[in-house]
Amino acid sequence: MELNVGLELTARQRRLAAVAALLGNALEWYDFAVYGFVASALGRAFFPAELPALQTMASFGVFAVGYLMRPLGSLVLGPLGDLLGRRLMLSLSIVIMGLSSLLIGLLPTHQQIGATAGLLLVLLRMVQGFSVGGEFPGSITYAPEAAATGHAGLVSSLATAGGLLGFSLGSLTAALIGWAIGDTAMASWGWRLPFLLGAAVAGLGLWMRRSMPETLPVDEGAPPIHSLGDLGGAMGWRLQQVAQQWRLVLQVMGVVSFANVLFYVCFVFLVDHAGQQAGSPAGANSVSTVVQTLGLPLVVMGGQLADRFGLIRVNRWGNGLLLLVMPLALLIGQGGSLANLAVAQGLMLLPLMATMGAQGVLGVALVPMHQRCAVFSIAYSLAMALFAGTAPLMASWLLVEQHWSWGTPLYCLLYGAMALWAVQASRSRLTPMP
Repeated sequence: MELNVGLELTARQRRLAAVAALLGNALEWYDFAVYGFVASALGRAFFPAELPALQTMASFGVFAVGYLMRPLGSLVLGPLGDLLGRRLMLSLSIVIMGLSSLLIGLLPTHQQIGATAGLLLVLLRMVQGFSVGGEFPGSITYAPEAAATGHAGLVSSLATAGGLLGFSLGSLTAALIGWAIGDTAMASWGWRLPFLLGAAVAGLGLWMRRSMPETLPVDEGAPPIHSLGDLGGAMGWRLQQVAQQWRLVLQVMGVVSFANVLFYVCFVFLVDHAGQQAGSPAGANSVSTVVQTLGLPLVVMGGQLADRFGLIRVNRWGNGLLLLVMPLALLIGQGGSLANLAVAQGLMLLPLMATMGAQGVLGVALVPMHQRCAVFSIAYSLAMALFAGTAPLMASWLLVEQHWSWGTPLYCLLYGAMALWAVQASRSRLTPMP
């Protein structure tokens, strides 16, 4: 499927777009994801110490709040990307993320200012979620639009790999700081360092995006924009169009939910669970960093397979393999040791990463170009808010509070069935990729 109809970009511009999508996404996702890798330390710093068992639950609850804000961010930033261009929207999102990371790194703790500390952490996490609501789906939209014919899957997978690279950088940073200063110092003050570093790298991401080529052609049917009032009216008009596409929104949510739920269970919840059970958060972060890094080429492979064999077929294969290996992998990972963590993540690695590399371009290809940023952003952000972002919290409740080892595999199975339906239903909206 041709995703960049009418655009005339040079080969150099296409290369620049691919690099900017990969690295810019990596820097923004580092800022967002590093929270999950210091979740236990944040729980102790910002929530009352009287109930230690609930500190992690509270911290993961704040982690989920960031995802609950993603739909709001997509409601604002998605239409901006369709009306004013992808480059402006992506630049704005990285500025918001960098400022919120800086403030988290400087935030007083519960011991210093009481319950206000936890409230401020929630607020800043909400701002981070608002930013990502436009960032990740916006970059996934932008990448295939800037790709050469026949390479939409590859370039889209590079943007996805950038997001996963950001996760790996967050995990690596948390692990290195933990090894360097020790778990005691990490829990006391070291958790601040990854956020302060993230604020600095956000500036690098903004610099990179200044030279990105724009991929959005002029929409002759859009209302003219000459003032902020005109912009508000145009955004309302665009959101009305999105509301008319509610069936398509649900379908895109189905396409992207399963793999992302499994990613957050495997690479956020199981990492924190193994770190606490084994008494080595830094060790668990190290294992996860190695596994995620090994998975990055598999993400790109998923995009290449989609270009070669077709979006529907590759997404169907990927989700089917995930359904086969998921129950065993999660049961092993819930064992809590570092070895269990490595085996569980290793079992999931190939089908999970390949599916994540192929699913983004499928979701983008379902949506008309001038509605693409808004529709895909809103659908993707809703899926992350309702399903993926809450997955660590659900897994923690099912295993830690309910002591139900089969709870999380059965919970994830529901999303697998939804993904198979959504991919199959996509056949009526897609033509074969050239």
